[in-house]
Amino acid sequence: MHAYHRHLKDALMYPWSKRTLFLGPLPAPVQVAYGAATLVVSLGDAICFSAGKRVVRCHSFVIPAGLCVTIDARSEVVAICHLDVLGEDYLRISGCLRDESEGVGIELRDEADFRDQFSSLYNQPAGSDDAYRHLDRLLEYGYANGDAASAIDGRISHVVARIRQSFQENLPVAALAEMTELSVPRLVQLFKLQTGVPIRRFRLWHRMYESVISIGRGENFTDAALNAGFSDLPHYSNYFCSMWGLPPSRLFGKGMHARIFLPSGHDAA
Repeated sequence: MHAYHRHLKDALMYPWSKRTLFLGPLPAPVQVAYGAATLVVSLGDAICFSAGKRVVRCHSFVIPAGLCVTIDARSEVVAICHLDVLGEDYLRISGCLRDESEGVGIELRDEADFRDQFSSLYNQPAGSDDAYRHLDRLLEYGYANGDAASAIDGRISHVVARIRQSFQENLPVAALAEMTELSVPRLVQLFKLQTGVPIRRFRLWHRMYESVISIGRGENFTDAALNAGFSDLPHYSNYFCSMWGLPPSRLFGKGMHARIFLPSGHDAA
């Protein structure tokens, strides 16, 4: 029996601007389509996923942004790490995987180290800043054994920053294209190439991040949804469920009770 089973009902969520980390059990199969490339590591027995007809059983895998995948963790505690939206993490970690199945990379070369480090953080939760440094060192350690280089288009990075700054607005794509001196079709093409998702999908993904920050501050789900730019709670819950595989009321409310560790500058009220 693994040590983390002592805390089987606990779940932890670390939302940062660049990455997000969830540590906890997934009690039932979930169908996800994350807005950023995502590393999934089981801290216990091997878990299953499927991105098509084939079911794969392993301890670690990396899901590309936007890909629809069903994860069956069978109540095992897992680490779910959403990587940076510009794809730098994804490109680098892709060189650290042993195999691939239907677009999903499987089996980290340093899998045991990732499992040990995530288990330690789950058993002894750290504050947000310490946890981020812990994660950053772990990823850099893994990348050192990879064989892929990264490249970020500064124009797309600028658009991502602008969307984050104005997440409550629906800035027209034409305005974003003008800002970067690109045509609308070219911006749409380059944005999807860099991030893996369309501009609208990324905007919703970032609004979900902002809602988690608000929930962590103590706001109710309705206020968190409205403050993040969603029109109402059902609209928010539907999008959250389409990306995370379960509604926010289950992840942060009755059911999983995920505890949110706010990053510096986002203290609870």
